[in-house]
Amino acid sequence: MIGKISDIPRDVGIQKQLTDMHVKEWFESDVFHFRWWLLIFLVIAMLLIWWRLLDKSRIFEISLFAILSAIVFMGVHEYGEELVLWEYPTDLIPIFPPLSSFNLVGLPFAYSLVYQRFGRRKSFLCAAVITTAFICFLIEPLLSWGGFYCLLHWNYFFSAVIYFTVTVIVRAVIKRIYAIAKQAE
Repeated sequence: MIGKISDIPRDVGIQKQLTDMHVKEWFESDVFHFRWWLLIFLVIAMLLIWWRLLDKSRIFEISLFAILSAIVFMGVHEYGEELVLWEYPTDLIPIFPPLSSFNLVGLPFAYSLVYQRFGRRKSFLCAAVITTAFICFLIEPLLSWGGFYCLLHWNYFFSAVIYFTVTVIVRAVIKRIYAIAKQAE
């Protein structure tokens, strides 16, 4: 039997209130406003560019890289917001996953294209450093300036360290998965 509302633990009740407030704020401040439409456009544009540049003969491998990256970046995104390190003022949808951040769409797509293009370890590392610098020191400041990303207790250098580390680890995991699959054949 399902318990009464009063049986809900206090912290769950607080979380529900916060979610209700977030949804209400989203309806009042985000949905159908200019930044919301621009965010939709950017997400669709990134998806189309990624699809156009994707090596379809390696679609499973590259998609796996993008998906694993997205999962890790989603965790980073949630930890950062939970710890009040940064905020994404505009959300496409008001509940998890918010799909608001560049982390959840742009980073996996960008780094998966780096993974696709630079197969050798050394060239991959160099390309990942350049991509990370471009994202952290040009794109993220532009997103901040445009009101899509707000640094609270964070800086772009910290993001660079995390993005590069995640990318290198995800590459290592993918390479290991494919090595195991090749041995099993």
